[in-house]
Amino acid sequence: MDIRAVDLNLLPVLDALLRLRSVTLAARELDMSQSALSAALARLRALAGDELFVRTGRGLRPTPRALALAEPVAEIMERVRDRILPSARFEPQVARREFRIAHSDVGAYVMWPRIVQAVRREAPGVKLALKVIGQDEIPPALADGDVDLAVGSYPRLPDTLFQQRLFDRRFVGLVRKGHRFARKAPTLREFAAAPQVIVRLASGVQDRVDEVLAGHGLQRADGLELPSYLMLPPLLQDGDLLAVLPGQLAEAFARHGHFVTIKLPFALPASTIRMHWHRRFHEDAGNKWLRGLVAQEFGADPSE
Repeated sequence: MDIRAVDLNLLPVLDALLRLRSVTLAARELDMSQSALSAALARLRALAGDELFVRTGRGLRPTPRALALAEPVAEIMERVRDRILPSARFEPQVARREFRIAHSDVGAYVMWPRIVQAVRREAPGVKLALKVIGQDEIPPALADGDVDLAVGSYPRLPDTLFQQRLFDRRFVGLVRKGHRFARKAPTLREFAAAPQVIVRLASGVQDRVDEVLAGHGLQRADGLELPSYLMLPPLLQDGDLLAVLPGQLAEAFARHGHFVTIKLPFALPASTIRMHWHRRFHEDAGNKWLRGLVAQEFGADPSE
């Protein structure tokens, strides 16, 4: 049978009759008169070549053919409701949905706990998944819907993505308590001579440090390079190493009582933390709610 000859408006009628087993109740749910619904049922019977429903003392009873249609018709109706005609509203208190957020390791340590707490407070039925992925992986992940939101400092992301500024991230030094720089901030020469742990990431801040030192004829004399800021605490705690890292992360480490943040002997440009999302999901009600929540939590104006 040619699908173009099928009146798809009959599917909601069949679905309602299968669920309710009553012409009266089905007509009421569909906001139809009983005569209009009976006419639609007649057309369904002609289309299926089967009675579909037989009136008995206990109401309408579906035939085997109707029962066989129940699951595929219900699946079609569910897909239309959820994927083709999504609700324009997102009600966080009753929502059942999973959001996937991409962070850098710093974002995961500093921002993720606050996002989790805010979501659990506002939307207890919503699930969250943390994705720590590389910057080059973010655009396709957002486009494919594998990630709903990417939050962090990602200077190489394409301009085709939507974005919103959250806050500026400044850089400081971090040393253990008892370190000589904990009592007196280093001069530029003392900084260059100090043994350091260096984490080179996409922000390029460590390259900027090297450029500043080179401009004064200096270079870091002793540097141990690591791939992640989260590896710093055990190295800093038991020695005289110094690290340059984002201020929010340094403060988080310092709260444990073993470290002290110090002022650097030079200025570094701040990096901007933004959230990014794909245009496919710009008008999605759930995505808009999540963006507003993150913006509110981290101080940005949701209207930006």
